[in-house]
Amino acid sequence: MPLMRLILALALSLFPFLTVPAQQRTFTRADTLRGSITPERAWWDVVFYDLHVTLDPADSTISGWNGITYRVTGKPRAMQVDLQEPLAIDSVIQEAGR
Repeated sequence: MPLMRLILALALSLFPFLTVPAQQRTFTRADTLRGSITPERAWWDVVFYDLHVTLDPADSTISGWNGITYRVTGKPRAMQVDLQEPLAIDSVIQEAGR
């Protein structure tokens, strides 16, 4: 049994050298913004999303609104909220906490 463990340990230690390396990916600015905790994201933490969506198959559109409840975790500054194209923010309403 100890010989089997030795063989298994040796095989596992060589595994990283035997695998094919992953292709390098070039990250865009959008990838960086979506995936990074920027100063504009670091001071708040989402507690709840209240998503309201209306689909209109006749003209292939989606409309709606999203209420975001968040907790302040640091010194407030500009707030970064990202959307994928072609979504757009047309207004923002800030309400004080309850």
